[in-house]
Amino acid sequence: LCSLKGRLLLAESGLSFITFICYVASSASAFLTAPLLEFLLALFFLFADAMQLNDKWQGLCWPMMDFLRCVTAALIYFAISITAVAKYSDGASKAAGVFGFFATIVFAIDFYLIFNDVAKFLKQGDSADETTAHKTEEENSDSDSD
Repeated sequence: LCSLKGRLLLAESGLSFITFICYVASSASAFLTAPLLEFLLALFFLFADAMQLNDKWQGLCWPMMDFLRCVTAALIYFAISITAVAKYSDGASKAAGVFGFFATIVFAIDFYLIFNDVAKFLKQGDSADETTAHKTEEENSDSDSD
């Protein structure tokens, strides 16, 4: 919980739980499944991050799974929040929509940070490949000139 990722996952799970409770109490109860699933997924990723399962299970692509989770959650929260605020008139639906918009922002920040980390990692891999390829070309050109 001390890291930025831990705090983001905690905020995601907290906002998802509050949104779920608001949808349970509202007339827009058809939307309660999405916050419940996102709450459970955020708790799983918080647990995986705390237990460092990404280091233990190397076969899974953790950054891509986390990125896809955040992108889909942001899109789904945005869509159901707009619908809840525009279509339903009770206070619980409006509150669920507002908390859904906050959750959309938190998920968007998370996938932006994940995207930046993955892009930096890929740039480092590309520069290492270019350096290796450049060294190989120099070695081949030196051996041909003899």
